Amino acid sequence: MGFMMQMAQFQEERLWGAANVLKGLELCIKETIEYTGQRPVFKKNVLDYQVVHFRLAELQTEIEALRALVYRCTELYVEEKSKGRPMASDEIVKLASMAKLKSGRLAREVTDACLQYWGGMGFMWESSIARAYRDCRLISIGGGADEVMLSIICKMMKILPSKRKQAAK
Repeated sequence: MGFMMQMAQFQEERLWGAANVLKGLELCIKETIEYTGQRPVFKKNVLDYQVVHFRLAELQTEIEALRALVYRCTELYVEEKSKGRPMASDEIVKLASMAKLKSGRLAREVTDACLQYWGGMGFMWESSIARAYRDCRLISIGGGADEVMLSIICKMMKILPSKRKQAAK
């Protein structure tokens, strides 16, 4: 039974990981806006360049999309738990795996982009962006690596080669 309990717990861990990253990524963007708004390059602040403020807007949009996925999966999970179901449904397993996959990849994308706009200062140990860049990497590892999440998602979508062959029979 221990294995089954651990498998059920994974969905909570994955959802927590995805939810936990949201505020941190928003803080990276906020601090990058503050820093680049004061950092001059070629007689303009870095933030005044369209490529920079457009990219930060895109990243904030991705964070909101991740938040919606986390909320949807959490609502389904809470609803199932309230009905006394000990194991997560296939839909929850799929959505929790998607949220974890997206959060890890988005964490790398946001911290990398923000660090780039900080320039050399972003790589200094005392920089919050450098810490986020380093620490956020764990999200794609803990609770199942990206490749594990992709395998689970494929399994739930029934597109693994072995699942397609079984379904065809």
